[in-house]
Amino acid sequence: MYRVLIKNYISNLTPIQVKQFAKEKHVELTDQEVIYFTNFIKKNWQTLLYQNAENLFKEVRANVRPEIFELAKKEFIQAKNKYQSFL
Repeated sequence: MYRVLIKNYISNLTPIQVKQFAKEKHVELTDQEVIYFTNFIKKNWQTLLYQNAENLFKEVRANVRPEIFELAKKEFIQAKNKYQSFL
C-alpha cells in the first residue's frame, strides 16, 4: 500500500517542491541542482528506498556541489531510518 502511495507522490514531484523542501532545510539549491534532484528522484526512488543506494550516491556526488551532496546524503539517511518501518 505505501509503495503505491510513494510511487504516486514521486510521479507528481515538481522542481518547485524540491526547491521548497531544500529551503525548509535551510539549503539553497541552484536551478540546475533542483532539476537534477527532481529527475534523479523520479528515476531512482525505488533503488533509493528498497536497495543499496551507494552507487547512486557516487552519481549524485559528481553532479552537485560537495556541501549539497553531504547535506542530501545526511537527510536521506535520517529520513530512511525514520520511515524504514513503512517501507
